[in-house]
Amino acid sequence: MKTFPVIATTLLLIVSAQAQTPAPPASTPGPAPAQTPDGKAKADPPKRLVYVKPKIASTGTRVDGDGGSRGPGVKVPSIYVLAPNHTGLTSRAQPSLFWYQSGPASTRFELTVIEPKKPKPVLQVGADTAGQPGIHRLPLGKHNVTLTPGILYKWTIALIPDPANRSQDVIASGTIQRTEPDAQFTSALDGAEGLNKASLYASKGFWYDALEVVTNEIDAAPKDKALRLQRAALLDQAGLKDAAASERK
Repeated sequence: MKTFPVIATTLLLIVSAQAQTPAPPASTPGPAPAQTPDGKAKADPPKRLVYVKPKIASTGTRVDGDGGSRGPGVKVPSIYVLAPNHTGLTSRAQPSLFWYQSGPASTRFELTVIEPKKPKPVLQVGADTAGQPGIHRLPLGKHNVTLTPGILYKWTIALIPDPANRSQDVIASGTIQRTEPDAQFTSALDGAEGLNKASLYASKGFWYDALEVVTNEIDAAPKDKALRLQRAALLDQAGLKDAAASERK
């Protein structure tokens, strides 16, 4: 009968020890994710567009069209193809071509796309007046023009103050080549949207695709200054200073 006090004492010691053991601290909740006004979680901020020149690009292929006087009382603005000073790449069969015009012009405008060793242009379109300054776009798909992979195309824009004297033209030109992306890059693109997609294109040297994606974003939100600054940064990296400056105004 002497064992009962021993067992009771042991139980009391165990209960006492448990009572003195501090409870583990409750986990502190982290900050709630940022949300948009409609209650959705905000997406990560877009990456800055950093253009990486492709290794296969031919250099020195861009010509800028510096404007100025073309006879008494005729002044023509400058025009620039929005392309790097080497062959710009696209992954698309029907990309868009972009150019910048520094001022208004009442002269005729003409755009031509040429494939090497073919006498007839792939595309030749024109307008009686060049219209307003700023960045302009021509989607090749609207003219049923499809680029063949591996072909280096030259494209030219011209302001024509005197159709009877084409030596007075202000001409700018660049080159474009369609290149098929690899499977890994294609997979990465499938999970990207907006400026993050433009950033992927720029990082792999797909100049025309990066410019098209960021321009689509601007068209969807024309008052968003941050988008124009992103496009300005991309243009700066190609040495297109006048076009970039116009985006920052």
